[in-house]
Amino acid sequence: MPVGDRDIAVDRELSEISGQMPLLRYVTPVNVTEARAEFLRDESDEPEFAYRRLPDLGEISARLEKVNPEEAEDPAVRHLASNLKDELVTRLDLLAARGTPRFFPAAVQLFGHVEEPLYDLAQELLSLDPLSPPDSLVDAHEFAEAARAEIAHYREAYPEMKAKVFVKDDTPGVMVENGDLYVGADIRVGVEHVPSLLAHEVGVHVLTFANGSAQPLHMLATGVARYDQTQEALGVLAEHLAGGLRRKRLRVLAFRVVAGRLRSDQAGFVDTYQRLIRLGARRREAFTTTMRAYRAGGMTKDAIYLRGLVRLAQHLAAGGDLQRLFIGKVALAEEPLISELREREVLIAPPLRPRFLDMPSASRRLDEIRAGLTIPQLGEMTS
Repeated sequence: MPVGDRDIAVDRELSEISGQMPLLRYVTPVNVTEARAEFLRDESDEPEFAYRRLPDLGEISARLEKVNPEEAEDPAVRHLASNLKDELVTRLDLLAARGTPRFFPAAVQLFGHVEEPLYDLAQELLSLDPLSPPDSLVDAHEFAEAARAEIAHYREAYPEMKAKVFVKDDTPGVMVENGDLYVGADIRVGVEHVPSLLAHEVGVHVLTFANGSAQPLHMLATGVARYDQTQEALGVLAEHLAGGLRRKRLRVLAFRVVAGRLRSDQAGFVDTYQRLIRLGARRREAFTTTMRAYRAGGMTKDAIYLRGLVRLAQHLAAGGDLQRLFIGKVALAEEPLISELREREVLIAPPLRPRFLDMPSASRRLDEIRAGLTIPQLGEMTS
């Protein structure tokens, strides 16, 4: 049964407001390459980062204040809308506090602190021998071409897919924003990691935006409240299903947890960087990880990769559904509600299925996780 006009009106307004302030765009520095080069000369002074100009937050706030989730008629839509509005208010507070001492507490509201069991898991992962041999590399333009080819495969099945790929000087790493893929001009990707990274960025982030955009509720494209952790967990799971989650990659996730914990403990940028070096991170890797934990005033967002993977593995081991999580950018906690909306035919069947799920090794690897394979054991199976 389709949702009513009031449901659609509330959904569209919240989705548009969410799209006006993509978080990573406004909290990620645009001068990482220059700041890294300067920092690595002597590794003694905290780098100075520059950021994109913020949108008119006052105008967005006034628009958001007018949205009343209670006007939605469907109880499920009302629930999703209410939670999303609350999160957008926090996101506004976060952006308004960028670069000030108020930023970190607002970030903790969204992403939490690093809990002790997660920190212990990170320590366990860092105690493992990486075992990874040197890998030949592809540059940003080669990876971008591979991503365009991957998107083209999906577009054959769903011509409405509008995703584009951009190589940008002001993008550190790889990120997806509103369904488009942005590749940092100075990145290098190991040849063996390319299929896994494509599965993460295109097979999860780009695909779920396209699937969500096809839904009557557009908040499934821009993201329901607390969707980030499930998205990143799916991305890391996709890496494992597509090519195996090597210990080197698990160590990256562990370094991020450690950096987030140190930021929570009020350690300085240089101290955190040096701690990661002592734990075995390479200089460039240590800088990037520390930057991510200290950008804009500091945030624990990067802990969601490992925390989300743990919770997704628990969900699968308990017999939880995986397919429903690709219907859009949804949170694991909302999976029962998403299932209800699908059964009531409020939501339609997603037009795209991740290609990595059909890889020969994917079923076996999924079965291993469903049987209770632990996160450290994932690395043991593929290193």
